[in-house]
Amino acid sequence: MKKKKYRLDLCGQEICYENAKPTYKEGTEVVIYYNMIATDTDYSFYLDGKGLLYGYDEKKGFVLRFTMPNHDAQLCCYSINTMAVKKPE
Repeated sequence: MKKKKYRLDLCGQEICYENAKPTYKEGTEVVIYYNMIATDTDYSFYLDGKGLLYGYDEKKGFVLRFTMPNHDAQLCCYSINTMAVKKPE
């Protein structure tokens, strides 16, 4: 049985990801790298709205691994500048 390919939406940040393809077969182990890293910034990654664990490679950046689901998926990165001044509550 031939596995169907599904689209991976990178939330408009395609330039930030290395190794990413627009589609993957369901069940494929996906490994891509997020390389637009700034100092003093915290990063979080989400696949279909659920937090995604990640590793780090000094040469390639954040290492994201997941199994492609059997539907179109959305991979998003959220970043927060840790040096920003916050108003006291």
